[in-house]
Amino acid sequence: MRNKVLSIVISMTVALFSLSISSISAQAGARDFFKCKLTEGVKQADMEKLAADFMAVIRKEGMKGYQTELLWPLYSQDISRGTFYWSTSSPSAAKSAGLEEFWGDSEANKDVRERFGKIAQCESGSVYTVSDIK
Repeated sequence: MRNKVLSIVISMTVALFSLSISSISAQAGARDFFKCKLTEGVKQADMEKLAADFMAVIRKEGMKGYQTELLWPLYSQDISRGTFYWSTSSPSAAKSAGLEEFWGDSEANKDVRERFGKIAQCESGSVYTVSDIK
């Protein structure tokens, strides 16, 4: 009887641990990366202004937990001048998908989206879940 009770307690502990791990994974942040290239004559400062304007729209719309970063290579063998990565962090994978929809469909973001199309083109994109190691 004692072994049966111990077995049930261990099984419940494993089940609860598994549930807690799966809920942590479901809440993991997400980050997307888009490899882009500036249009000829466009400066890094122009794209930085556009990214700042995008974040202002995000804040105005009350969207929380997002961050945008631009990665400018100091050195790379496989990319040409003017290439950069646009990266956006989201609180979860689901919110990352919502941000992509907001970028493409929102009237609030129309000006930024249209300006982006004039100053840069992206050739690829990837979305990752983030494991935050401290």
